[in-house]
This record gives sequence, structure tokens and C-alpha cells, in this order.
Amino acid sequence: MQPPTEQPAYVEEAFGILTDDQLYLDCILVRPPSLPDEALRAIRVWVPKTPLTKVSLIGCARQEVAAAGSQSAIAHLVFDLRGTGESDYKDANYEMDLQGIRAWALERFGPISIGFYGTPDMEYGRVHLLPLRPAVPLEHYVFPAVGRPTGRTIVYLATYGNFVNDDAALCRELAQAGYHVYALDPLRYLLHASAIERLSPPDLWQDFRLFLPTLPGPPIVISQPIAAGLGLVWAAGMPEVRGAIVIGRAQMAFRPAHIFKNENPHTFFVSRYAQRLSPRPLVLVMDGRSRREDADELATLYQMSGPPRRLERTPRVDAEFLLRMLTWIENGGS
Repeated sequence: MQPPTEQPAYVEEAFGILTDDQLYLDCILVRPPSLPDEALRAIRVWVPKTPLTKVSLIGCARQEVAAAGSQSAIAHLVFDLRGTGESDYKDANYEMDLQGIRAWALERFGPISIGFYGTPDMEYGRVHLLPLRPAVPLEHYVFPAVGRPTGRTIVYLATYGNFVNDDAALCRELAQAGYHVYALDPLRYLLHASAIERLSPPDLWQDFRLFLPTLPGPPIVISQPIAAGLGLVWAAGMPEVRGAIVIGRAQMAFRPAHIFKNENPHTFFVSRYAQRLSPRPLVLVMDGRSRREDADELATLYQMSGPPRRLERTPRVDAEFLLRMLTWIENGGS
């Protein structure tokens, strides 16, 4: 008697979506096995940064669907933007692509939830794909410093899954102030990095060490909410990092069990890493998005960390605020 066939972690459906201006978008829908269309409740769309294609994101979609399990009602979509492959590279009307995906989802599945991870392009900045190790690319966005090169460097981490136009505009302003800015959506890196084996802190530090030689100088790490925890761990474990600006929620960064080896709560306990950063400067920031529990977490991080350190409140984290904090870090926290 043959053993029962193991059910796959996901299934893939390749097809095309026709936009209103008569272009076909090559798509792959990654979904839980045996999930009928009528049971689907949400679609998460991974938007490639031009000129990248769906190949750069298919691993992310597979990881998320497999981790959610066969009972999940969420599918993930990857697709090729217009202007890639054999289509006209000068055609940059990406909003038509996104509209086409919305229309397709409504026609096929009805009024379900649809969310987009990222945006197709940036008015400023360049897209880079750095192979850290086999099957682990680091997708990042480079904003060169304006004016005389100084080597001042920032590594900027957006909120997981959400490097959007506001992030790009902020990075551009920092570049105009003379900083080389290397930005990323950490979730894209993390899902690739954990595809074979879940990550421990030494794994994160090893990957960051491979990233360091591509930077113009020792970086300061700025990390937005949720990514704040990853930024703190990276900064604490890498002596080349000059300091860190941690904005909002931090511990939540390490909640995904399919990405991190987090069975032991102490492994990624962010207060430990706040202590390790000293004597390099640390700025902890509560902004207008922070909730009460975020404020409590940041207050605890402040108490556990060593000098020099600051606990800041600001209604909005803009370039003017960040430039003040960067100057304080560059002055050694004085």
C-alpha cells in the first residue's frame, strides 16, 4: 500500500490580466491548495520595483502562503509591470497595471480585500539587487548624496512590506542634505533569507556584514515602526554601525515564526540589544502613529539602554527632525 501523497504547501496559477489599454500582465497567483475561488477572502499583491520583475518576488509569495497553512483564505499575487520583458520600456503608466489587477480581482472573486505591498517606481533613487548568498537577494534602493561626497551613510528600513512614495521622498531629502541613503523594505529580504532555514541573530549579522562593503562609509541605521526591532539588532551586533534611530514598535519585528527562530523569547528580546549598542548613540522615537503600548516599550528600551541615548516625541518623523538626530549621533551623542 502506497503512503498518502503529501499535500503541497501552495499551488500556483499562471495567467494574464488585460489592462484597459490592451496590455497583458504576466501574473502568478500563489494560493493555499484546494482553496476554491468562493472561499478566498483577500489577495496580497507584491509590486515589483521597476525594472525588476515577478521573479524577484515569487519567493516572498510562496513563503507567506506556505506559512499561513492550508486553512488560510489569503492568496498572494506577483506580476510583471509594463515596460519589462519585451514590452515598451518607455511605457511607465503603472497605475493602469494596478487598476487592471483591481478590476480582475473584483470580476473573478467579488468584493474581497486587496492590498498592495510597495509601489512600482520612484521619482528618485536607483533599484539594486545584491546577491548576499545563494537565493538570497537584498533588494535595496540607493539615493546618492547631493553635493561633495562625504561618506556619510544611512541604512533606512521601511515598515515591513511598505516602502512607498513617502519613504522615497524622505530618503531623497536626506540625500539632498549630503547623506548616501541605502533603503529597503526589510520584509522582502527576510522572506528570501529565511526560505531554507529560519533566522537567528548571527544570521542577520552575517548578511549585514556582506552588505557593508557596498556602502560608502560606516552607516547610521534609521528604522521605521516594526522594522525598528531589526534595525536595533543589526546596529547592536555590527560595530561598524555608528548609531541608530529607532522609531515606534520594535519587538513586533520578530513575531513571524516562519522567519525567525523565536521559540526562546530571549533570543530576539530587543532590550538586550539596546544595551549592547552603548557607547554608540541611540535615539528612540515616539511619533504620531505610536500607541500606548509602543510608548511603554520605548520607555523600557530607554531604561535598559546605556548612554548616550535620547527618548524623543514628535508628531511627525520628517527630514528636519531626522537631520537633527543624525547630527547628534555624528557628534557622539553630545
